[in-house]
Amino acid sequence: MKEKVCPHCGAPLPEEASFCPHCARSLNRRVNIRRPFSLSSKVLRLAALLILIAAVCAAGYFLTRPKTYDAMGEFTYSDSDGSYQLLLSYDSTDRYTPISIFEASASAEESYRFPCWLYVNSWNTGEDAGEMFRKKIKDVQVRVEQPEGGVSPVLCSEPQPMDFNTGAVLGSLIDFTRESPSSSRILWTITMKNGDVIHLGMDLSITATQIYNYSFEDMDLTTVQAVQDLIDRTAEETDYRDAVNIYLPPVTYTEPLILRGRTFNLFGSQSEAGRTTFTAGIQMKDDSYEISYFTGIDFVGDGTGVAISSAGKAWTKECSFVNWKTAFLAYGDTWINATDCVFEDNEIGIHYNSSTVVGPSDTHFTGNTFTGNGTAVLLEAVPAEDVTLDFSQCVFEDNGTDLDNLCGQPVDLSEAVFH
Repeated sequence: MKEKVCPHCGAPLPEEASFCPHCARSLNRRVNIRRPFSLSSKVLRLAALLILIAAVCAAGYFLTRPKTYDAMGEFTYSDSDGSYQLLLSYDSTDRYTPISIFEASASAEESYRFPCWLYVNSWNTGEDAGEMFRKKIKDVQVRVEQPEGGVSPVLCSEPQPMDFNTGAVLGSLIDFTRESPSSSRILWTITMKNGDVIHLGMDLSITATQIYNYSFEDMDLTTVQAVQDLIDRTAEETDYRDAVNIYLPPVTYTEPLILRGRTFNLFGSQSEAGRTTFTAGIQMKDDSYEISYFTGIDFVGDGTGVAISSAGKAWTKECSFVNWKTAFLAYGDTWINATDCVFEDNEIGIHYNSSTVVGPSDTHFTGNTFTGNGTAVLLEAVPAEDVTLDFSQCVFEDNGTDLDNLCGQPVDLSEAVFH
């Protein structure tokens, strides 16, 4: 067995010796142990505070940084003052129903127009919050997303307040034709003063409808019964969105004509003997999808009855109305227009007594001549109370009453002539 010796002097040592009795040196190896490093409590508290501040700042940034929102038809926007319902619609009488897809038909008209309204309601009460919300807006833009290179693109006007719908914050007028893209998107971009951006869209779907033309040159339309049979047949055989144009001969119809089930466009003609004439009037029985146009037709009465009584949308152009109790009557849920027409010796020329309508067709009643009527224009009830009816270039002469505005409808007579 190996003997234990002192590593310093080499002297023999007992097995259990911890130091050398000869040289008095320790036999144990010393190890220097470093004192553990420790942070003071102040330093730890400061570090924790800095971390907390950084977390709060990060959370504040993510919570308050400008946001971008995308929605179709309707969006609920919230800020420190409350929540708002933003919605798009074409309806000037309904501010609460959002429209995300507007389906339109295009037939024979050269162009079509409808308004795209931006409404803002209080989310809590449903009340109009447009004025309050307007103060928060920095900028509003409207554009149409559609395929490039089309022959007739969908157009939109700059968004702005409009007199004929003061309930909307802004409105943009959308124009399209039969040749416009079948699918496009009307996109509103609303930039708030706090930096938030809201993209609110409405899809536009356009269906090009069929056009049916019927002319007296191709068929016998000399009697009311023949015209009535054609109207009844086409009402059953055609889609209500299709355009039906009927070109009438220069004859006098002495029996009433009844239109129902769809819209019809009636065009008069002229010969040396005179123009297409109705002496018993035309009755429109149903609220119609589109406008029925009456162009170049004379309505000659005997002092009684109604020349055109319309429960559907109707527009007379270049027509004459002579000696009727009422020349042109709107009743029920409808809208009518008359432009470049003559109203003479009637008890009432135009009588508006309509309760509601989805949207006014047009505000123009321009270029008409009212002569010798008891009351030229009687406004008893007009369904769009904020719409201004434009009577520019109208002539009022020798009427008992030029305008009897019982419902207080806004009218523009600034360019009318009174004798």
